[in-house]
Amino acid sequence: MDGTLALGQTLKTAFNNILTVKDFIAEVCEGEIYKVDYNGTEKTLKWYKKTFLDSLDKKFYDNLNRTTRTREPSDKFLWPRDISEFLNGSFGYVMDPIPAGYCNMQNLMLGKLEFKSYRTRVDTCLNIVDAFRELHNMGYSYQDLNDSSFWINPEKGKVLISDNDKVAQDGEELGILGKPRFLAPEVVLGKTKPNTQTDLFSMAIILYIILCYNHPLEGIRYLEPALSAELQEKIYGSEAYFMMDPDTQNPNKPSPKVHKKSIAIWNRLPNYIKQLFLNVFDQYSIKNPSYRPFEVEWLKALTRFRSEIVDCSCGNEVFTKNGESCRCEICGKKIKVPFKLVLRDYAIPAIKNSRIYRCQLGVDDNSAVAPVASIVPTKDTGELHIWNKTKDTWKAKTPSGKSKDVTPESKIPLKDGIIFTVNGQEIKIEANKN
Repeated sequence: MDGTLALGQTLKTAFNNILTVKDFIAEVCEGEIYKVDYNGTEKTLKWYKKTFLDSLDKKFYDNLNRTTRTREPSDKFLWPRDISEFLNGSFGYVMDPIPAGYCNMQNLMLGKLEFKSYRTRVDTCLNIVDAFRELHNMGYSYQDLNDSSFWINPEKGKVLISDNDKVAQDGEELGILGKPRFLAPEVVLGKTKPNTQTDLFSMAIILYIILCYNHPLEGIRYLEPALSAELQEKIYGSEAYFMMDPDTQNPNKPSPKVHKKSIAIWNRLPNYIKQLFLNVFDQYSIKNPSYRPFEVEWLKALTRFRSEIVDCSCGNEVFTKNGESCRCEICGKKIKVPFKLVLRDYAIPAIKNSRIYRCQLGVDDNSAVAPVASIVPTKDTGELHIWNKTKDTWKAKTPSGKSKDVTPESKIPLKDGIIFTVNGQEIKIEANKN
């Protein structure tokens, strides 16, 4: 299809730049996407349909204009860079293009997006949560959080978030509710407008889809042949029910056949991850939005979860508990974990490529998901060491009482009884006896 704008057409922008239309990419619900030349660099232009703009008032344009003049919360957002002049009652905004290697999350639900590993799924969730923590910390809400906004690198677990044209100061109404299936029940029922609290509900839907392969509210009721508007209002609004809610009266349980994969992974998830989902989707939490966990709670749980995943030689990823050795539930082979790292509240396996994140040490700032340490083999012998990835010098102590400074980029051998201190918290290397 041809777009509204002609190839080679030029437009002026609010920042007195010139953009030239180079190619039509796609039609989307609200408009059209183009490849443009913007001061000699390739950018993407989202051009709105006039029918979409006619349903809104001028504050949508004013808000987007302000957004282009505001720094992006993080590099995970494809932030609006500039805004075009009006043409025939419409306009568009400029953003960076999607790099190679990224797929839209909608492909995940269609079975067209395959992650490299389950650990990569967890990395993706971490990046999503961290991005929204930074957005919310700036006092903004996303307001239209849904699957089409996420571009995922399934090999690395990296995320880019597009469609930031509805981002606004928390509490500001732009006249846009969001995409059905991803709205919080209180928005579906017209009790409130999109805000930070409703973002947290929508974000949890995204996390559940990535980790559990299904929408959390689409259990057996969603499988009814006639999915009427009235039934959808119940599923996502007045009678929203988490498919994994343990309530024996749950009318929306998963289907043993259709949701077989979701059931299997849910049963394997650690209890602290399950509890966070219940704190969003169980009946008490649905009726009490303020009970929803904040991003830092998700970060602490997801970093712990990532640390507990180990590989079996059969190719299965096994979820360990408290850093102990275990058996693979697929092949039955014992997976020996020689050492564990004992943190303040729990222990994690000390295996190759394990990480310790700042939020696991109680840090809640913009570097919360930055790894402070990772376990790597030496080049000569292959023995595992703990690598200091911070800019600080750690204090380490051997079982015999000898002290040593561990400078940035240096390493500690993985030996039983060594204690080292990072960000004021002691971490102990302990040999597993099983």
